[in-house]
Amino acid sequence: MSRRSKDSLELNLYSDLARTFRSFELDTVAEEILKSLKTHIGVDYGTLLILSEGGQFMERLFRIGFGPERHVTDRFGLSKAEIEGLIRDMIPKLRTFDTSGSSNRAPIVDSHPLSVLAIYPFQLVYEYSGLLLLGIKAEESGQPHFDQSAFDLLEDVVLDYSFALKNALTVRRMNDLITKDDLTLAYNRRFFENYMVEEIERARRYGNPLSIIFLDLDGLREVNNRFGHSMGSRTLQEAAARVMNAVRTIDKVVRYGGDEFCIILPETEAKGALEVAERIRHRLSATPFLIEETGGVEITASFGVACYPVHALTKEELIKKADEAMYTIKTQTKNDIKVAQPLKHFP
Repeated sequence: MSRRSKDSLELNLYSDLARTFRSFELDTVAEEILKSLKTHIGVDYGTLLILSEGGQFMERLFRIGFGPERHVTDRFGLSKAEIEGLIRDMIPKLRTFDTSGSSNRAPIVDSHPLSVLAIYPFQLVYEYSGLLLLGIKAEESGQPHFDQSAFDLLEDVVLDYSFALKNALTVRRMNDLITKDDLTLAYNRRFFENYMVEEIERARRYGNPLSIIFLDLDGLREVNNRFGHSMGSRTLQEAAARVMNAVRTIDKVVRYGGDEFCIILPETEAKGALEVAERIRHRLSATPFLIEETGGVEITASFGVACYPVHALTKEELIKKADEAMYTIKTQTKNDIKVAQPLKHFP
């Protein structure tokens, strides 16, 4: 890369970054970063991850170049252990591959071998770290357009990216303190009331379905009575974690009250919501809770499912229908799912 082209590239990247600093939405910041890299560097595939301490938990902030279902390839063949090692080392790495079929086998994305994989770990705030992964497809000439010079330039820019991400992450943490339940880390009722209004309006405007699942834990009262309320709280935390691990990132898990949770599923029909409820039901019932503390406690849940516009047309009616369906299961069989009755104009 010539001195002139390097200066021009740096100017373009920092010009985009200046606009990125105007946003405090974490997803928006991540999207702007990757779009800028695609435009000015020619990145074919990119993933921006946030990881907790030691790389134990990963959240995909944004990815570019992949199809909608590419949840494995967007790590470019890196295992969880490798990602943890990259975060511990905190050393940027440039990996180049000979795509002619040598032992240095290139990662394959959408049937395209990569010639370059650039890896940039960086520190954020609280217990979080970031990992930027950039893939460049092999050129017909065999000469990658992302070379050591571009890698070194971007290493400096990534440090400034981290400041934009820190700002957005700090804002999200402050919002979490307002909208999250302290015990379970699920969303709270304050968030639920406002978010449901927004999602109902969005579903109405764009003609999309919106489903909710109400679930009430079966057996938590017995845990409190036998082992005390601290064990009951531990059970609630574990139950919430199992529920949150069973849904998409766009779905919202709310602690509605006591041992009752609600899951909001945007753009999801009743059939899809039923599948999600069954997945959660299985995850709750398949493995006992408090194994080390008590030897194991069986906890199940009763579920009610309702969908806009099939079962209700307003927020209040949608909540009522899902709650009534759940209560029917709660008072009869438990550990089962009921879908609300459709409105009369829906067969």
